[in-house]
Amino acid sequence: MSRAVEPLLTKAAALQEKAREGIESLRTEVDLDGRSFSLFNAGIRDKRSWFGLFPRDLLTACLMLGEPALMHEAIAFSVATIGRECNPQTGEEPGRVLHEWNRVERDGYLSHYNAAETSQLLILVASQYLQLAEVDRNMASDWGDGLRQTGEYVLRHIDADLFWEDPYHCRATRYMAYATYWKDSHLPGRKSLVYPVAYTLVQAQTVAALRALIALESEFQLGFQHEQLERLVSGMVRAIWQQLWDPRTGFPLIALDKDVRIPGISSDALHVLAYLQKKDIPKTKLEAIAQGARKLDTPYGYCTYAPGQPEYTPDSYHLGSIWPYEQFFIAKGALRHGLEEVFEHSLRIIHGLEAHGFPELLVWDGEALTAGGCGLQLWSAAYPQAIGNLLTGHVSTNAEDTFS
Repeated sequence: MSRAVEPLLTKAAALQEKAREGIESLRTEVDLDGRSFSLFNAGIRDKRSWFGLFPRDLLTACLMLGEPALMHEAIAFSVATIGRECNPQTGEEPGRVLHEWNRVERDGYLSHYNAAETSQLLILVASQYLQLAEVDRNMASDWGDGLRQTGEYVLRHIDADLFWEDPYHCRATRYMAYATYWKDSHLPGRKSLVYPVAYTLVQAQTVAALRALIALESEFQLGFQHEQLERLVSGMVRAIWQQLWDPRTGFPLIALDKDVRIPGISSDALHVLAYLQKKDIPKTKLEAIAQGARKLDTPYGYCTYAPGQPEYTPDSYHLGSIWPYEQFFIAKGALRHGLEEVFEHSLRIIHGLEAHGFPELLVWDGEALTAGGCGLQLWSAAYPQAIGNLLTGHVSTNAEDTFS
């Protein structure tokens, strides 16, 4: 690492106390079937809760922070609210982890289970949690059935080496959300999706989840075959560089929409690296991603979508803005795969956090930096401690780990 990194990390360390205060201000208690869960809302805007409970945000914060108490509560809540039946209105299906606790409705559809990858995130967090020495395994013993269902959910959505998001599985033709991975506003050129859809980032998250499922199988005897899971991992990794690679842009696709390619120079390609092992990525593809990353580069980290492309605007929710939390995963992937420039440039987000606190997103228009979305967002506030953990080895970058 260059000398330029050290002062940035010092600044990140100085932000940790303020960040922790922000996280604590998001704490909330949820009572469910006689059990109380100590959790965190996703965001505050104008001194009131703007986003309530989102397991995606909770589980992502767990992967960032590696805090056993947070992980335990997030896992237990996710298992307690896991999909049990098919519901075309909410997107619920067996083994699908909740997306949003609050009731949000549009066009007669509800957002409750509108996330393709929360089940994969649960598997990853559970695997990471069980690697911690201080874990009481007896407390975790009642999670086995929920984890088995999440594994079955993941396997049910895999066909021809791709993880396909498809409302068919909940007996619907669409979801309330316009897209069902973390960039859920819409995809470029696609105001609505034609299902089934394969998201490249979710593909990589599924690869990591399948590897983690092998570890969980040993702990819980969930009924999955190691050999089958390993074959799926191999096939899904190949599919990223074959079926989900766009030779025109020299970058991974954002998604594959019922065999229609959705291309774009997107931060997804950098985010993907955090979930893949070194052996997974052909050298030429890694070099192409590193080259393309320069089109996403800003003085404050990497934006979600490169300028000059259709629908790009610097203040677009997912097609141009800069998300602080994503810079952690970009840094993690860059460290794992030896992309020093990408790692160092991702740390520039620290300048933005120093100036604006821990907002949901930042907007760089080429002249000025402003904050957008929630004034305080859980996974943004997790960044200062998370990046410190990453650099001190509390969160590993070992290429042979499933994720952590």
